[in-house]
Amino acid sequence: MEAQVATNSPQPVPRDHGAAATRPDDLPLEEGSLDEQLDERWLSLIDAALRVQAPLARTYVEHLRARHPEATDRQLLEKVTSRFTALTTATGAGIGGVAALPGLGTAAAIGLTVGEGLSFAESCAFLTLAAADIHGVDMTDRETRRLVLLGVLGGERGAEIIGKALGRQGMRWNSVLGGGGLLPGFVTKQVNKYVRRRVVARTGGLWLARLVPFGIGAVLGGLGARVVARSVVEAMLEIFGQGSQGPEGELTRG
Repeated sequence: MEAQVATNSPQPVPRDHGAAATRPDDLPLEEGSLDEQLDERWLSLIDAALRVQAPLARTYVEHLRARHPEATDRQLLEKVTSRFTALTTATGAGIGGVAALPGLGTAAAIGLTVGEGLSFAESCAFLTLAAADIHGVDMTDRETRRLVLLGVLGGERGAEIIGKALGRQGMRWNSVLGGGGLLPGFVTKQVNKYVRRRVVARTGGLWLARLVPFGIGAVLGGLGARVVARSVVEAMLEIFGQGSQGPEGELTRG
């Protein structure tokens, strides 16, 4: 049984008005009502992706454990990450290839690319929740789910910068995963802004490459998608690796 990525209409998420007066230097602020609306919309997509993918990820991990009863957690995680990378790469190459098809071309590729941007967040949510299930991490807390997925979406560089922001608040990824501390709303807000900009910046060039016609877009799209997928996987491994090693915040087993 293979997990299917589903979609769902996001629901509005209330803003956190209890932000602190200081902020991490690594996470620059944006101002204006448009930015606030984008942040709310982005968080709504994050919450919707997590909500939809949670049961699918758990079912998929249960399937893997039943099919491979002797497999270690590390081996199960490798199966999940390999599938995520393969699917992401295939999707990128497929959309790029559409630009070379007679009667469809670049206009159709643009439409597919926009839709895939939404499914990418859900794919990352599936990866994150499956990894959490394998590690036995309780992801029922909304703020924890949000922050971990934002860290994964930001790639390995994003996970590092967010880790520094947490450090300035006396926290680490293991304390976040262990659920032992209250996540400062200001940290989550600034992380959200940073990751949103980073995802747009990284995928923008990738999506443009896919729109190159004559079949070249398929090659560029596939290669670019693989690079992004690997970066996402590295971020996930970094986050959950810290959670399983550090002494702070014992991980909750679920």
